[in-house]
Amino acid sequence: MVLSPVAWLAVGIVLMAVEIIMPGFIIFWFGIGAVITAALVYVGLLQSEITQWFCFFISSGAFLALWFGYLKDRVKVKTADDSLDVTLAGKKGKCIQDIIPPQIGEVELYEPFHGVKVWKAQSKEVIHKGEQIGVEGADGIKLIVKKL
Repeated sequence: MVLSPVAWLAVGIVLMAVEIIMPGFIIFWFGIGAVITAALVYVGLLQSEITQWFCFFISSGAFLALWFGYLKDRVKVKTADDSLDVTLAGKKGKCIQDIIPPQIGEVELYEPFHGVKVWKAQSKEVIHKGEQIGVEGADGIKLIVKKL
C-alpha cells in the first residue's frame, strides 16, 4: 500500500509529538524521517511502497546516527566510584555476626521504605555482634563498615 504524502506527514508529526512524553530523543528522528519521506513522495521522487519505506528507514537511521555521533563528543558520562554506594554510604546499623578481618560478617540496616535489611559486610577492624556500625561504602554486594 503506497502511502500519500499527507499520511507520511501525519505519521511524522505524531512520532515527533510522541517524543514529548517518551524519554530518550529517539522517536523524534523517525518523525523527521517520515517528514522527509512525505516531501519526497510529494515531489514525485518516491513512487513505490518499497522505495518509500526504504527512504523512511534510511533517513531515520541516518539522522539517529548523526545525533548520537554529535552527542558522543559533547556528553561526558560520569562514572560512579564502584567502591562507594551513595545510597548506603553514611547509613548506620548493627552488627549481627562478628566481623573479624579478613572474614566477612553480617550487619543489618534499617531503611525507611524497606524495613530491616541484612547485608554481608567487611571491615578493617574487629566488630562484634551487637555493636553499632556505619557504612563507609560497598565492594560489589558487600558493605564496607566501621565501628561507631
